[in-house]
Amino acid sequence: MILKKIVFLIFLLLLLFENGFPQDKSYEIPDIQVDVAIQQNGIVHIDEHRTYQFMGSFSWADYRLPKNGFSEIRNIQVFEGDSSFINTNNEQPGTFSVSEDGNDVVIKWFYQALDDNRTFTLSYDLADAVSVGPDWTEFFWNYIASGREKSTENLDINIQFPHAVSTDSLYVWLRTDAEKTKINKTPGVLTITAEDLTRHQSLQVRTAFPTSIFDMNSVTVTDPNLSLEWIQNDEAAYVQKKEQQAERQAYFDSITLEITILICALSIAVFILLYKKYGTRFPTRTISDRETILIPDSTPPAIIGKLMGNNITSGQHLVATIFDLARRGWFTIEEEKIEKDGFFSSESTEFRVRKVEPQPEDSLPTWEKMIVDHLNNQIENGYDKFDELFKEGEFKMSKWFPEWKKEVKAVYDEKNWIDKGSKKGVLLNIVAQAILIISSVALLILSENEFALIGMFVSALFMVGSFGIQRRTKEGQEMYKRWKAYRDGLKNADKRTIRMEMLDRHFIYAMALSLSQHHIETVVKSADDNDVVIFTWIILMQGSSHTPSSVAATVSTLASTSTSTFSSAGGGVGASAGAAGGGASGGAG
Repeated sequence: MILKKIVFLIFLLLLLFENGFPQDKSYEIPDIQVDVAIQQNGIVHIDEHRTYQFMGSFSWADYRLPKNGFSEIRNIQVFEGDSSFINTNNEQPGTFSVSEDGNDVVIKWFYQALDDNRTFTLSYDLADAVSVGPDWTEFFWNYIASGREKSTENLDINIQFPHAVSTDSLYVWLRTDAEKTKINKTPGVLTITAEDLTRHQSLQVRTAFPTSIFDMNSVTVTDPNLSLEWIQNDEAAYVQKKEQQAERQAYFDSITLEITILICALSIAVFILLYKKYGTRFPTRTISDRETILIPDSTPPAIIGKLMGNNITSGQHLVATIFDLARRGWFTIEEEKIEKDGFFSSESTEFRVRKVEPQPEDSLPTWEKMIVDHLNNQIENGYDKFDELFKEGEFKMSKWFPEWKKEVKAVYDEKNWIDKGSKKGVLLNIVAQAILIISSVALLILSENEFALIGMFVSALFMVGSFGIQRRTKEGQEMYKRWKAYRDGLKNADKRTIRMEMLDRHFIYAMALSLSQHHIETVVKSADDNDVVIFTWIILMQGSSHTPSSVAATVSTLASTSTSTFSSAGGGVGASAGAAGGGASGGAG
């Protein structure tokens, strides 16, 4: 049943990736016509007419031509009908630019289109695009790229020679997976048509014709060994190779189902065996798991938060430590009301951190001293708002936060709560699952059967699960169980269970244990309605009645502000896009 659910989930993911996400605009390139003129001097002139169907607003398109099979491209022009685009770099409509990107020549042109069909023509000359032998010449060209962004409904190729070539002296070979292709040979003109080319299909056309059609005063022999026999033998070898590949693919395709099931079974079996040997948890029958609101011990919030958070140190642990330092007299946190100007005026609350003078004389561990030193420095420089503490000035959170986490980890490791021997099981599972992933990838390449993806995803899933094999020592498991009972107790706390003098410590640990906003607010509201709720280190605005509900709202806002400010301390990711190689390709936007 579990395997069926995994397979179903992977199937949905594949559908999502295949169909893509909804987009505000889209385009297609249904028709491409390529007119090739092989000239008497050996220069190949190409006019490529690309018809775009725009759904939405578009302002540019590009055309990428790999620098393969020619020595020089020149006389580049872009047209729309009789209108010629101007070669500039100002990105104005009616202009185009030419640049290089790695191994590609990139032609990019600019226009304005909205829900429209437009046909653009790209024109250029290629030098040394034909291989000239003593008696025979070859022109071998890839007219459409495999891996391009869009499929092509109709591709028409017209190749014109400088002089009439008898049909029995004109040889043509197609290299493509497309089924609907036609070749029409007439004296002096060769026409190839293809229909319904998917974005993964290319069309390479190899032609051989007599060298005598050229003006020999303008053309030189570039390959003295080139002959019709050599070309025919090379094509025969290619066909044989493709047949062998097809046989090999058919064989692997026939066993893909069985191999994939075997890979999935091995992946699951390896994980279970390693988990049983290295990851089985130590028994803790003597420790009660009954909910409690008694704080188990005095372990600092960030340290216990790491234990309860799968050995990860997060921004919330940093927030909880700041609050704990404030509770211990290093800082105060003041609530201020701010008014926003505008047609609809509004009020909101912000919090500032103030340094307490004199500072306590307590000695601090390095990881807490780092916070105190940094906050004091930011406050002295005028950055005392919560959203400024780790973002303003010359400070770089991306450098400071990893260093702080290292110091927390050093203290955490001294507790000996993690079984170091279980790390061997983690490593063995990662290696085993990696081998199975590689096997699935190889099967996918050899069989071209997407069912092999299931094995790859299952193995990847259990590779990620490797860290579940890592276990706690007996002492660490007992500590985890005590604090889990406390965490569960906080989630269900009420006024009958929480003592007023412990309220701020419960609030800090609720932050460190990653309780939800609702649970944190419930903890603060648990005070009796007749009690005045005061956190001595939080200075509330004057003129407000400090009831459990009002303080809960304020503290909840403080928790929300702090968490959103510090929880993204690790940085971000970016995105990139490009076109695959092999012939011409392009995009639009």
